Amino acid sequence: MAVVQMKYISIMGPLQMFDGFVLEHIINKDIQIEPSYKAIHMHGLIPFEEDPTYDQLKKRMQILNERIGARVETFAQDSLTKEILEDFDLEETRAYIESLEKRFDQYRSAMASLKTEIQEREQIMKQIQPIAGLNVDIHEMFRFSFMKFRFGSMPKENLEKKKDYLDELDVIYVPVSEEEDIVWLSYFMPTQVGPVIDNVFSALGFERIRISDQVQGVPRVALEKLSAEVRSLREQMEHEEKALRDFIEKERARFSVLYSKVLYRAKINEVRSLAAYIGETFVLVGWMPYREYAAFEKKMESIDNLILSSEDPEYVKTSTPPTLIKNRGVFKPFESFVTLYGLPSTKELDPTKLLALTYILMFGFMFGDVGQGLVIALGGAYLYFFRKMAATAMLIYLGISSAIFGFLYGSVFGNEEIIKPLFISPLHDKDSIMSILLISAVYGVFIILIAIITNIINSYRARNWGRMIFDKNGIAGLMFYGGVIVCVILSLLTGQVVITAAAVVIVVVIPMLMLVFREPLENLIRRRDHIMPREKGMYFVESFFEIFETVLNFFSGTLSFLRVGAFALNHAGLSLAVWTLAKMMSGVGSIIVAIIGNLLTIALEGLIVGIQCLRLEYYEMFGRFYSGEGYEFKPVRVTDD
Repeated sequence: MAVVQMKYISIMGPLQMFDGFVLEHIINKDIQIEPSYKAIHMHGLIPFEEDPTYDQLKKRMQILNERIGARVETFAQDSLTKEILEDFDLEETRAYIESLEKRFDQYRSAMASLKTEIQEREQIMKQIQPIAGLNVDIHEMFRFSFMKFRFGSMPKENLEKKKDYLDELDVIYVPVSEEEDIVWLSYFMPTQVGPVIDNVFSALGFERIRISDQVQGVPRVALEKLSAEVRSLREQMEHEEKALRDFIEKERARFSVLYSKVLYRAKINEVRSLAAYIGETFVLVGWMPYREYAAFEKKMESIDNLILSSEDPEYVKTSTPPTLIKNRGVFKPFESFVTLYGLPSTKELDPTKLLALTYILMFGFMFGDVGQGLVIALGGAYLYFFRKMAATAMLIYLGISSAIFGFLYGSVFGNEEIIKPLFISPLHDKDSIMSILLISAVYGVFIILIAIITNIINSYRARNWGRMIFDKNGIAGLMFYGGVIVCVILSLLTGQVVITAAAVVIVVVIPMLMLVFREPLENLIRRRDHIMPREKGMYFVESFFEIFETVLNFFSGTLSFLRVGAFALNHAGLSLAVWTLAKMMSGVGSIIVAIIGNLLTIALEGLIVGIQCLRLEYYEMFGRFYSGEGYEFKPVRVTDD
């Protein structure tokens, strides 16, 4: 069982010991702190006032650390109090943070200024680049008394269509350069007809470019000067960046120590916000793993003036134990699927192992291929070991399962002619198809029965007797569904329908009565005042529909697992199509088709199969026994944001 059992603890001690005690025995230990003033009803108990000082410092330093990249320091346990509580000057730390912020602000300001200057010069260069071939002083071009000069671009198509029209006007236009759809040009005109000519060119799509007054001289010389200035500015940017990198390297060690101390102090304040005090005594309550309590208790006994008490979860009325699940090896990666649905409560069985085994088995059955399975396994191994993506470890196990079933099916990269099947070959004959579908149905029956039994166990652990006995996924449902399955098996073995009066009573009558009278029987067990519901007519109508829904649910749930076999056949059919196309090609083309077809099969069908497996897990298995109403165990960690 992977759900870690919890112990509820309460700690009382001298107020002056609070910071040191939290630092040494709460932070970075497996203890989750709960709000004391809510959990303990004690006259005179007062919550601590919040102190935002270190939270504000932490936020400022976290922003700085995005550039500095410092790690959180680990301090020796025997020197922890001295390092964090004694060797720390708050004002000096604030001054240091301000100096760092000032240096980064200077860097940002300098870089912004340099970037602006570069952008301005580059824009000017774009403006005069098209007239680089003109041997005319740019400054003089814009200051003619009787002649106006314009420079800009317009659609090439418009210029060609209206060329004859423009030639008749009092304007001289000079195309300077061309691009795909536009032409850069200059035009000269007498001052008195300027507005008319400008309107004509504007109607033709002319976009005027205004060249900066800073640009003087011949365009070619101006471009060379601007290019030199841009290079100089970029060199200044590189110098600023190097200076900042050197500064960061110089300050990283000191910043790392102070950053770590601020994080520890912020965590002390976080614990203080959950604690309370009465007189000169602080009070802390929380949860810790049961197996670690003995060692913790022994350690607390060695501390003077400290009182530790504990309770088992079933006796705690003011708090619900958090959930900590621990799985190793093949089961660990599949925890992510469980947490997507919800964390188990401490009274539930952790379904991770069941999900992992059934998911791996279903995936291999639906996607059985030696070559493709090994590709998935190798891809998962690469992502897990080299890219450090923890969840991708499941691909290793899924790929191995796929390869094993590939040997059973005799399929290597979709080709069923390379090796002989050890068990069955999909699509080769009707018997194979029926066998695969029958195995899928049997597998579904097995999963549903396991889910019902798990629900009975969870209900027993939660002392929910009504759900355990009278629920459709409890003993009543097990009698009905399990009884029907036994009758079907006996009928198949004997060759005749097994329906006796005793079987009908045990399998149908008793379970149906348990379902119909669930509420009265549950009220009787719980010794409630009203055994029968007040609206009896409506109650029995609802019970009838519930029975109908139960029968339909078991039937449809069993049939849902036929998709396991259907996808196995689908995979075989898709692989056959790939190799059929490959054989229609010749030489290199055949190899390319086979490779691309297999890659598409792995990517697309592999994803679809994975989703279908998850759907069956959630709807046909989890929905029968799993509530997922637990909440995560969150011990106080310095590195938690």
